[in-house]
Amino acid sequence: MKKKSNKKNKKSNSIYKYIIFSLLTIIIALSAFIGGYILNQKQSQKEIKKYQNTLTLMQQKINQLSKEIQNQKIKKQTISYKNSEIIDFLQATNKKQNIKPAQINKKINTKKPKLVIIIDDVAFRYEVNLIKSIPLKITPSFFPPTKNHPFTAIYAKSFKDYMVHVPMQAINYPHPEPKTLLVTDNYAIIKKRIDTIKKDFPKAHFINNHTGSKFTANLQAMNYLFIALKKDHLGFVDSMTTPYSKSKIVDKIYHIPLFQRDIFLDNIQNPTYIRNQLKKAIAIAKKRGYAIAIGHPHKITLETLKNSKKLLSQVDVIYIDELEKYAKN
Repeated sequence: MKKKSNKKNKKSNSIYKYIIFSLLTIIIALSAFIGGYILNQKQSQKEIKKYQNTLTLMQQKINQLSKEIQNQKIKKQTISYKNSEIIDFLQATNKKQNIKPAQINKKINTKKPKLVIIIDDVAFRYEVNLIKSIPLKITPSFFPPTKNHPFTAIYAKSFKDYMVHVPMQAINYPHPEPKTLLVTDNYAIIKKRIDTIKKDFPKAHFINNHTGSKFTANLQAMNYLFIALKKDHLGFVDSMTTPYSKSKIVDKIYHIPLFQRDIFLDNIQNPTYIRNQLKKAIAIAKKRGYAIAIGHPHKITLETLKNSKKLLSQVDVIYIDELEKYAKN
């Protein structure tokens, strides 16, 4: 009986060993399969990442090539424009043009000195009303219409003489106006902007720059601006936001009506300061025959002007369009 029992135990042990071996084999196989799957997944992710990096590099190269092609097109347009259209246009207009353009700092002969007072940044109805309440020939300079001040072209219609205050790129100004002219703009962009301004403000004969310390110091940018202004029969009052302005240099080519600001009235918003600035402007006018002062539509500025009638009786306060006529004589 013992022998039979031993045989059964041995047989049972063999079966258990077989089962255990089979289970171990399955576990090893599954482990190998899972390990291989995970490895393949990692390799696939690496491959995908590699392809993504390759695609990104290709896209960057495509973008770079596109920019280079675009720059070449712009350059060709610029060269073509400089070599043909500008020369032809200047030759044609200079022959026909009998009217002498205004000159910077030209001394004018007049019985009584002339003073132009320009109020920049005009954008809202209340500013228009305050300017109109001043019993003097104040020249408002309106911002072009934007989302923040959409009715400037409509307000301008109520004035006999006005200007347009065109935003131009500054060296450092944190809040530029929409559609500010940039030194990177090509001629087509600048010409389109000036055409729109002329259409919106048909009675304007002059523009001046809002900010613009970077733009007006850039020779090419001013070159594009002045040819656009000449074509649209507009003059330029340089607000002189930089001592490095190229307006005088560029105007030797284009001969558009050009003036420069002499005095800023309200860098400090204080009645005494503003009146002292007016006195400086009057002194320049007495010496040269005229002067140009620029202020802003601050309540204190406009009230001081309104209360300075006696001080300003020493000069004729005239519009910028009138000054152009005096300067041409």
